[in-house]
This record gives sequence, structure tokens and C-alpha cells, in this order.
Amino acid sequence: MEGALFAQFNLSTPSYDLINADYTIGIPVTYRYGDNSLRFRLYHQSSHLGDELLLSANPPERVNLSYESTEIIYSREWREWRVYGGGEYLVHKEPSDLKPTIAHWGLEYRGSKPLVWTGRPIAGVDMKSLEEHDWAVDTSIMAGFEFGHPNPGQRRLRLMAEWYNGYDPHGQFYNNKVEYFGLGVSLGF
Repeated sequence: MEGALFAQFNLSTPSYDLINADYTIGIPVTYRYGDNSLRFRLYHQSSHLGDELLLSANPPERVNLSYESTEIIYSREWREWRVYGGGEYLVHKEPSDLKPTIAHWGLEYRGSKPLVWTGRPIAGVDMKSLEEHDWAVDTSIMAGFEFGHPNPGQRRLRLMAEWYNGYDPHGQFYNNKVEYFGLGVSLGF
């Protein structure tokens, strides 16, 4: 089982108002053979606007975005590189006229030699195209450093910079075009 909460906050308000929260819960099934891996996943996602945003002077029109999806992703590793691709299909969806097909692909680099203290360089390009947006390509480029043990299942810390350009990946606002830069910290176990 896997679960996640992706929340957006307005940091320019005194109480850091919640703008939107996307909840995801799913069941992934993974298979690995040598440098090849495959993931099949069934998952549910629902999106909810924050109370402060709904009670503001100019609240956005609320969209009840919720769906179940089937996803399959294949990846192939070669030395410090990994390429992946696949897609998904929205099974049950609201709004009901949401187009169901999504293509997803990308490329990752995970350096094996430390460059900064014990930090290894990591970078990636992730792209998605949604039928809903006439197959426009949404692009995320990330680069940074990973500290800790490089093997899966071991603790590690990532410091990353990101550039994103495309349709908003945060539920309620999926029809808005956005471009942003950001910094992130993540822990892996």
C-alpha cells in the first residue's frame, strides 16, 4: 500500500492558509529482473480546496476532482542512468467529462561518486502528456544532491532544485498553465 498527501499553502498570509490538498492512496505491484523493472498500480486521488481559500473574498470555482486510475510504468537502468515510460487510464472520474488517457516518461541520473561532502549528484527530467490538455507536454526538471546510502530501502536525504512548466499538477487547478522554480528536501527510507 502507498499513500500520500500533496498540499499547497499560501505563505504570504499570516496563518499560511491551505490552498489545496490532493490525497492519493494506492496499491502498487512491482517486478524487477536485472536492470529492468515494471510497476503496475491501482490508485485513487481526490482533491480538496482549503477552508481559508473557500472563505476568501474571491474564492475560485470549486471543482470536485476525484478519480481512480490504472497505471503501468516500465524502466531500464544502464550504469548511472535510468529511462522510464508508460501511461495510465482514469477508470472512474469526476468531473465525468475528464479525458482518461495519460502518457508519462522520463530520464534520471544518479551519480555514484560524492561531489559535495558525501553528496552524490542526481538529476532528472519527467514529462507527462494528458489527453485532457490535447497532449501538451508538462515538463519537470530537477537537480541536486543525495546524501546517505544509495541502495533502495536505506535512509537518504535529497536536496533538490526544480523547474516546472506545464499544466498545474495540483488537482483543483488542473486546467491552469503554470511555470515555477522551487527548492525541496526529502527523506527516503
